[in-house]
Amino acid sequence: MKKFLPVVILVLLVPSIGWSQGFLTVASANGKVEIRPGASKTFEALTNSTRQVRVGDVIHTGPGASVVLQLPDDSYMTVNQNTSLEIRDFWSEGRVRTVVNVMLGRVRFYIEKLGGRPNPYSVQTPTALIAVRGTTFDVIVDDSKYTEVICIEGQVGVENVALNEREVILNPGRHTAVSEGQIPLTPALLSEELSPNRTLKVLKKGPKADDKNIDPRSFEQLARDNDRSSRPTDRSKSPTSGTDPNIGRAKPTLTFPE
Repeated sequence: MKKFLPVVILVLLVPSIGWSQGFLTVASANGKVEIRPGASKTFEALTNSTRQVRVGDVIHTGPGASVVLQLPDDSYMTVNQNTSLEIRDFWSEGRVRTVVNVMLGRVRFYIEKLGGRPNPYSVQTPTALIAVRGTTFDVIVDDSKYTEVICIEGQVGVENVALNEREVILNPGRHTAVSEGQIPLTPALLSEELSPNRTLKVLKKGPKADDKNIDPRSFEQLARDNDRSSRPTDRSKSPTSGTDPNIGRAKPTLTFPE
């Protein structure tokens, strides 16, 4: 019985070994697909012998090209044409794992659930952080870093990568978008256009010097002018002013019908 123990332990550790090595498997590739290894500054063609990509590697697909990358838990992503993404440190433990950074283009993600629970993955772009909850979704990034996220199945949470003020939750058939320095737009149906977030115009306190309809004097001066002690006809300046000692005057006489 003991001689089988090492084999059993090895089988149980296979997923952990995959995570610790930190790589994605190249399931398939079509057209011109290039890879720039993390330690290199130049791109090279992705060949049939390239079966794995690792942290720091950058993948780029040309016109009409695509590549499918698979994670150790059978989750995978389809990288469309004219897309660039960087493999991130998704196997780190104790935090949400960022799988890739989609720098440009379009990627569809198919994320498996872990025991029926949300998978602690996330996807990053130059402007957005997408928290995955076991789902299928698209991430689209243009040249201006504008990121659109489309939920196809399950749910995803979207927030600005630099601002954690607001996270929006996308349900199937809805999309949102994130621009640089802006919180995510209110989710809308795919058939509807996204509307800009409502903003309030804040005016600088104080009148404009060139506004002819506003008294050129300062607010402080106007406040003093309205002060009771500044009124020329103020009774408080008269020596006869004061409270009338005749309390009868202060109480009106009311009569009621009998």
